[in-house]
Amino acid sequence: MLLTNGTKKGPSYWGPLLALMAVASCLQGQEFPTVLREVPMSGNPVVPAAGPGLLPEFDGGLLQVGSCASCGSSPLGSGLGRSTGGGMAAASMYDPVACGGSGCVPGSRNSYCSEHNSFASRMLTGIYECLAVPDPCYEPGWRPIMDVAMFTECARPVSQQRIRLGTQQHMTNITRNSYRIAPPPLGPTPIPTSGTAYFTFPYMNIYEASIYTEIAAGNVAVTFDMPFCLTAIDQGGGGSGFGNMVVGTKSTVFDCELLQIGMSFKSSLPVGVTISGLGNGLTSIEPGVLVGLKINEDTFLQMNFSEWVPFGGIPPYPGAMLIVAASLNRKIWQANPAVPLFAALEYSGYFFQSGGYIPYQTVESIPFATSSGSSYQQLGPSLRLFMTEKLDVGCGAQFALNPDQGSWGDQQYRFEFRYRY
Repeated sequence: MLLTNGTKKGPSYWGPLLALMAVASCLQGQEFPTVLREVPMSGNPVVPAAGPGLLPEFDGGLLQVGSCASCGSSPLGSGLGRSTGGGMAAASMYDPVACGGSGCVPGSRNSYCSEHNSFASRMLTGIYECLAVPDPCYEPGWRPIMDVAMFTECARPVSQQRIRLGTQQHMTNITRNSYRIAPPPLGPTPIPTSGTAYFTFPYMNIYEASIYTEIAAGNVAVTFDMPFCLTAIDQGGGGSGFGNMVVGTKSTVFDCELLQIGMSFKSSLPVGVTISGLGNGLTSIEPGVLVGLKINEDTFLQMNFSEWVPFGGIPPYPGAMLIVAASLNRKIWQANPAVPLFAALEYSGYFFQSGGYIPYQTVESIPFATSSGSSYQQLGPSLRLFMTEKLDVGCGAQFALNPDQGSWGDQQYRFEFRYRY
């Protein structure tokens, strides 16, 4: 558009401005919901209140995650992991996902609730929660209380270096199943008494120093154990040198706050000199299951179940056996939370399924006695002091419960130093 003097007119803003003024006049007098209340200028600050339907509630200054209204509703009871009576008890380690309330959040699985008022029912309920509805806040990992035992393995792999000094005193029926010592002529030759033909080495002592390495990556680890042994046979005999080398793997297949389940597989390689009692002259494998069970914050149970299977050797002496180990760990003192002292009561059982050994009979016949139906069982205490999660030292002992059947040592002692990296 041109003006009368021929110049061009600029853009006009009057139209939009008049429309905006008209809308403002129409909205005058309308009421809007109040989002925030006035905050006092003195005293403790007040968290702003939310208007209805606009903002979620605040609790302690932290924004809560909305819960599922139907989560935890069940005709079976008030809540998984809750004791009877007392209404809605607070969540505990046995109730990682509470029934109803703020414990049930979108993305978590619903739990089928049940009442209980005994230790057994709480334990079974906790195992069910662990398997079916795991705690989404639990972070799997190695903890000191899981790995206290001296004769029982931990279910959780961890990168570490271990130096162990140990001894097995008064070991009887030493050729049983060729587990530690091979029978003659591969193993030590028995010495007859003067003028008779009876074995004269009723027992043997073994002194051992070993270096154990475990290299872990997440839930999987490889292990390597190399012992150096000194053997002393009653009435003479024995030797010193490297014993059988053991290599293996370890993995954790299930891990929650209450329960850990792992798998292990070991292979023993015949490195030790058999004639001196340093090795058994055969290859063996040992697949196993490793279990950890949290009883409470200061008590933990370690368990191992494995099957020792030999290959080679002098038939019919080698034979398979079931090995069971368990350790009840308890924290008894701490200098501070990073330096706790644990005590443990440990059990070891060796249950022979086949194989045999040489009894104390005549040398000429080299007799055979079956091992089937027999067992070696041991029990003893141990202590372990952790100096942060990197270092620890421990000592333990086990004593034969049925020495009449023989043993891997009426008395067994171990001292360990471990460093984790």
